[in-house]
Amino acid sequence: MRELRTTEKLIVTVATTGGFQGKEANPNLPLQPEEIAHSAYEAWNEGASIVHIHARARETNAPTSDPEVLREIDQRIREQKCDIIIQHSTASDYIPRLGKDKRIKAIEMNPEMATLDITIPRMITFGDKESFYITTLPEIESGAKAMLERGVKPELEIFNPVVMEDTYYLIEKGLLTKPYWYNFVMGMRRINRSYMGYSPRLLMQLVDALPSDAMFSVMGVGNDELPATTQSILMGGHARVGFEDNVYYQKGELADNNAQLVARTVRIARELGCEIASPAEAREMLGISRLIIDEG
Repeated sequence: MRELRTTEKLIVTVATTGGFQGKEANPNLPLQPEEIAHSAYEAWNEGASIVHIHARARETNAPTSDPEVLREIDQRIREQKCDIIIQHSTASDYIPRLGKDKRIKAIEMNPEMATLDITIPRMITFGDKESFYITTLPEIESGAKAMLERGVKPELEIFNPVVMEDTYYLIEKGLLTKPYWYNFVMGMRRINRSYMGYSPRLLMQLVDALPSDAMFSVMGVGNDELPATTQSILMGGHARVGFEDNVYYQKGELADNNAQLVARTVRIARELGCEIASPAEAREMLGISRLIIDEG
C-alpha cells in the first residue's frame, strides 16, 4: 500500500460537461464553446490545473469530436490568458466504435492531454435508452499509438479492475511514457453494468495494482464524488470534479458552477495540509512540455 501524501502537490481536474446530461439536469451546465471556456476559466481561478473537455454540436447539443468545435473551445480558453492544461475526451470517437480508418478526431488539434478509455464490453442505461458498446484491445492500442506519435499525454480511464492488465500490455509495448497517468472512474455502476462502484477498499486495491512510475486521480459519480476524491487526496492521489460527474453541491442543492465544486475540493485538500499544483507545476509532474502563452 502506498504511503499517505507527504510533499507531492495535488492536481485538480475539472470536467466541465459530459456527453449525457444537458441543462435539464442543471441549467448552469455549460454546453457551447463560449460557456465551456468560461467555466474552465472560473475553475482555473479556483485551483484547477486540468480541464477535461467534451464538445457539443452547436445545433443539437449532441456529443461531438468535431475538430473545429474543439479547436474553438481551446482557443477561447487561451484567449483568456488561462494556462490550464487542456485535455480532450475521445469518447465520441470510440462510441459507438472507432472507425475503420482509426481516426481519433479529438486529438487532431494536438491537445496537451487526451483520455484513453481502457474498457470492456459494456451496457449503458441512461433514462429509457440502452446501448451496448465494444472497444477492442487493438483499438485501444491504436489510440495509444496515435497519442504517442502526437506527443499527447494519455489519461488512462479505468472503469473496471479487470482492465488494469490492458494498461500493463500498453506499457510493455512501449506505447506509454512515464509517469503513467491513471484515472479511476468510480460510481457509474447504475449507469453502466460493466463499471465499478465506489468503496474505500476497492480504491485501495486499485492503487496497489498500479505499476511503478504511475500517478493516479480519482473521480466519483454523483454522491460518490466527495468521498472518492477525498480518499484519493489522503492516499497520495489526485482529484477530478465537475458537472460531468456530479451536478449537485449537496443533496437536493444544484451546484452553481464547476468552480464551486473545484473550490470545495481545494479547501478540503488545504485543510488536510495539501498544497495545490498550478498548471505549470502539474505539467512538470506529468512530463508535459512548458506552455508559452502569447501575451500580445
